[in-house]
Amino acid sequence: MKRKLIVAHLCAVIVILFWGMTFVSSKVLLRDFSPIEILFNRFVIATLTLLLLAPKALKFISLRVELYSAFCGFYGVTIYFVFENNALRMSNASNVSLIVSTAPLFVALLNRFIDKSAKLGKYFFIGFFIAMSGIAFLSFSSLSLQLNPEGDLMALGCAIVWGLYSVYVVKLHRLGISTMVMTIKSFFYAVLCTVPCMAFYGYDLKLDCLLKPINIVNYLFLAVLASSLSFLIWNKAISYLGSVKTNVYLYATPVVTAIGAVICIDEKLTVYLLLGMVLSIAGLVISQKN
Repeated sequence: MKRKLIVAHLCAVIVILFWGMTFVSSKVLLRDFSPIEILFNRFVIATLTLLLLAPKALKFISLRVELYSAFCGFYGVTIYFVFENNALRMSNASNVSLIVSTAPLFVALLNRFIDKSAKLGKYFFIGFFIAMSGIAFLSFSSLSLQLNPEGDLMALGCAIVWGLYSVYVVKLHRLGISTMVMTIKSFFYAVLCTVPCMAFYGYDLKLDCLLKPINIVNYLFLAVLASSLSFLIWNKAISYLGSVKTNVYLYATPVVTAIGAVICIDEKLTVYLLLGMVLSIAGLVISQKN
C-alpha cells in the first residue's frame, strides 16, 4: 500500500509538471486557432490516442456509469477548457494559472458538501492560506500581471468546475470503473459536448495552420502528454490518495508556469518569484498532513 501511495504522489507531480506548461502552450496556439478549435482538436487527438490502447473502452456498462462519465467530460473538459482557453485569450497566462490554482479549495468544499463523512482538518486550511500567499508573491513577480475581470472570472470558473469533475471521478472509482475506461469515456463525451459549442462559435480546421511545426508540437504536447497521459495518471492518483489530497498538488501549477516562463521566455528570476515558489510548495506539503 505504501508503494502505491508513493507512486500516486509521483503521478501527481508528473501531471503538474505537464499542466503547468499548458498555459504557455495554449497561448501559442491561440495565435492561429479559436478556443473551441483548440479544445476540439486537442481532445479528438487525445481520445483517439487512448482508444488505440483500449479499443473496447467505450462499450456500454450501465446508465449510471455513462451519466457520470458524461458529467466528467462536460465539467472537467468541455466547460473547463472553454473557460480556460477564453480566459487565456482575454488575460495573460500568469493570471489564469494563478486563479485556476485555487481549485483545491473548491474540490474540498464540494467533496465535504456531497460526502458528509469527509472532514477537512486544520492543516488543509493552513496549507491553503500559505499556498495562496506564495501564489500572491508569484503574481507580484510578474511585471505583466494585469487584471481582466471577464477573463479572471472565467479562470475562477475553471477552478469551480474542476471541483465538480473531481466529484464524479470519485463516484466512478467507487463503482469500480478502471482509470483507462473512465478517462476514455469522459474524453468521448467531452468531444460530443463540444460539437454544439462549435455550431455556436464556429469551427475551421485551418489545415495550413495545423501543419505548422510549432502548432504540431503544441497540439501533440497538449493532446498526448497533457491530456491522454496526464488525465489517466491523475485519475489513478485520485483512486489512491483521494480527491482532496491529489488536488492540492494544483498549488504547484503556478510554480511550474513561473519556471517555464524563466526558461522559455527569459522572464527574470526575482526574490518574489523564489519566495512564492517556496511558500506554494510549503502550503502543498502542509495540506497533505492528516
